[in-house]
Amino acid sequence: MSGKIIKKIASAAGIGAGIGILISSLIITMMAAVLAAADIPALVISPSVVAALAAGAFCGGFASAKICGEKGFACGAFSGTIFFIVVWISGGIAGTAGFGTGALIKAAMIIFAALSGGIIGVNYIKRK
Repeated sequence: MSGKIIKKIASAAGIGAGIGILISSLIITMMAAVLAAADIPALVISPSVVAALAAGAFCGGFASAKICGEKGFACGAFSGTIFFIVVWISGGIAGTAGFGTGALIKAAMIIFAALSGGIIGVNYIKRK
């Protein structure tokens, strides 16, 4: 790949990861409101957060592929990687980040969701 396309993918992935983080933050905020209002079992919280992260990563991969317009796989993978690194660093700041099995599962889900979003985003055609 040429340097120009790499810069295009990197900038689109950065913007896409930002969009994904924003969407995940909104979903997690809504989930926190529901948790405060209802009696939800503690076992549901962690899988729900991972699902919210995956949804945000999908949207981020989709957005990065739409911005770039090509190479959806690469855009999604790079966006998902940036997204995971930000999530992992945020967990480290909060004091809950270790790199064990849980982190690997989160990484796999986030990157796979972003990859899927990137592939769908580059192939998405608006229908009238």
